[in-house]
Amino acid sequence: MHRGTIVVSQKLCIFAPNFEMESKKYKYQKQIDELIALGCQLPELYAPNNMKACRFVYSDTSRQSHVPQYMTNPKRMLQDVAKGKATTSLLSLSCFTDTTKAESFYSNLRKAFKNISATIGDSISEGVLTNEDGMKTESADNGHFDFYEYEGCDLNKSFEITKNLLNDENDKGI
Repeated sequence: MHRGTIVVSQKLCIFAPNFEMESKKYKYQKQIDELIALGCQLPELYAPNNMKACRFVYSDTSRQSHVPQYMTNPKRMLQDVAKGKATTSLLSLSCFTDTTKAESFYSNLRKAFKNISATIGDSISEGVLTNEDGMKTESADNGHFDFYEYEGCDLNKSFEITKNLLNDENDKGI
């Protein structure tokens, strides 16, 4: 039996000898497997390679900030499955490549949704995503990407709040 690490994506398969074979599981592997059994697919994923990232969080630290939408609202997953609209994306964390793009995205959401701060947070948190934390999708032009955490990943320990997004007079939304 060969010892090594295999990295697989649709574009690349690498075997790197002399490394212990690791089997990383995603934090929400059970739910991902359930959706895959129903025909959903994981997107193409990439190692983050110690990339700086940011995401929306709650300034109230008693609220859970780094939890995917389907886990904060399991009923939504069941409803999406029943409607044939389920996606593994809602078992990942929404992140951005930089704060300027995240702030622009948030500003547009606030214009469209009255209480968006209650749904996705009121602040920006920044940190570094390592290859031990999980895998990411390709970043969109607006800087957004999905981050699929590995078991044991805790972004509460590596991300910190850097800006409150409600410190202006336009908190009313539409």
